Amino acid sequence: MDEFKDRRRRLRFALDTGLRYEVAGRCGAEPIKGDGQVLDISSRGIAFFADRPLERNQRVKVSMDWPAKLDNQTRLRLVLEGVILRTRKNLVVINIEHPEFRTAGKSAAAMSEGILAIADRLEKAGATGATRAAREA
Repeated sequence: MDEFKDRRRRLRFALDTGLRYEVAGRCGAEPIKGDGQVLDISSRGIAFFADRPLERNQRVKVSMDWPAKLDNQTRLRLVLEGVILRTRKNLVVINIEHPEFRTAGKSAAAMSEGILAIADRLEKAGATGATRAAREA
C-alpha cells in the first residue's frame, strides 16, 4: 500500500492565502505562534505549509483571510480550531473541530465608495460648519 495515499474523503479546494496559527503550549509553556500558506481546505480539514515543523496531536488555532466578502463589501476571516493529524516536514494537516467566520472590516474599495458617497452628500447639502468658519475667517 502506498504510504502517501490520499486519506481524505471530502472534496478539497485549493486556496491561495496566508494564515496565522497558534499551537497550544504543553505543560504551561508559551504557545507557538507562526505564519503559513494554505494548500487546500475541505469541510473537515485543512492542509497548510507552516513556517516551521509542528508536532502531531497538538491543539491548534488557525486564522486566515476568506476570499469571499459578506455582501460583496465586508472582508471575512475564517478561524478554525482543531488537532494536528499529520505532518511531513512543514506540511501540516489538521482536523477542523470548530470553524467560525468573523468579520474583518470593509474592503478598501467599499470604504472608498463609502467615503465618496459621504463627500457627495456633504457637497449636495452645502458647506459644513467647518467650511463656513474657514470662509468667515
